[in-house]
Amino acid sequence: MILGSHNSWSYLKPKKWWLRPFAFMAKCQNIDIFTQFHAYKVRCFDLRVRFSKLGELKIAHGFMEYDIKQDELLAQLKQLNAYSDVVIRVLHEARTSKQYTTNSVQSFRKFCDYIKKECPKIKFWCGRNLYNWEYDYKFDNDFSCEENYSSVKAPRLIDDWFPWIYAKLNNKKILKKGTDKDILAIDFVNIR
Repeated sequence: MILGSHNSWSYLKPKKWWLRPFAFMAKCQNIDIFTQFHAYKVRCFDLRVRFSKLGELKIAHGFMEYDIKQDELLAQLKQLNAYSDVVIRVLHEARTSKQYTTNSVQSFRKFCDYIKKECPKIKFWCGRNLYNWEYDYKFDNDFSCEENYSSVKAPRLIDDWFPWIYAKLNNKKILKKGTDKDILAIDFVNIR
């Protein structure tokens, strides 16, 4: 079983200052990628990207976009490429018809081609969008994943407002139980 972190980059600050008071609703991790990797043995990361009309890459979770430049993200991916046991699920974080456009799909495909070429040791998978759950890109790898975090397991109040509560109440038993799937994805990997 591979341990995965849900919305792995959601520890970042929101890009827009006026969304910062609401960051707790979209935050699923509170430690950086390399702490997740080294201290908590996370080997599967959940990367959710969307693109502006001009093709600018943004890491996002729902309405929240995070403050990271494309070069910074690519540098992190290249650092992770140094290891042979990294798996990354890449999702096109386009949830509405306004976000899900021909241009955004083309930008997503270009991005996937690029990271696959630049980071050949990383096992990328998924390539679906969140608008209609169709494949916008097909990676060579496929994994089964048990998603055991608040947005798929908890009542709506916990999901929408306090995902860390679900992690606090459940992560220890979730990790103890494990899964028969390839990957077990959780919120707040450092809460055990």
